[in-house]
Amino acid sequence: MELSEALVPERISLDLRAVTKEGAIRELAELAGEQGALADVPTYIERALEREFLLSTGVGRGVAIPHAQAAGAAGLCCCLGLSRDGIDFDAIDDEPARIVCMIVAQEGAEADYLLLLSRISRLFAQRHVREQVLASDSPAGAIDVIRAAETADANA
Repeated sequence: MELSEALVPERISLDLRAVTKEGAIRELAELAGEQGALADVPTYIERALEREFLLSTGVGRGVAIPHAQAAGAAGLCCCLGLSRDGIDFDAIDDEPARIVCMIVAQEGAEADYLLLLSRISRLFAQRHVREQVLASDSPAGAIDVIRAAETADANA
């Protein structure tokens, strides 16, 4: 599964209100719940925060990829949030996360979940993708940027 397949415009926030990683996880999990992708929002938040406690999902370059599995998840999906000021995710390079791409996975989906995590990491390692996503003026535009980058990678 590609990121563009795991996202829908309704699960994208171009302007996260959160100022902490806990707040960002909560805000995106609530968005997933509102859109029917997550039935048990509190349990997912708890699991995602436990995951953060073990090892930060701030992967650097202004990107964080919080993730967790939960029984109440409707398959495998993502929520994307953009923060203009950045959020401290305790990243390895100490840079605040301006792109937060949260993975919501049902329990037992380890292989697909880890593959998607890897693909998101590779995608956002590209500076032009990060810059274009941050410059998106609509959720659909952000998905278009991501889809174009995935297509270019597949054809390279």
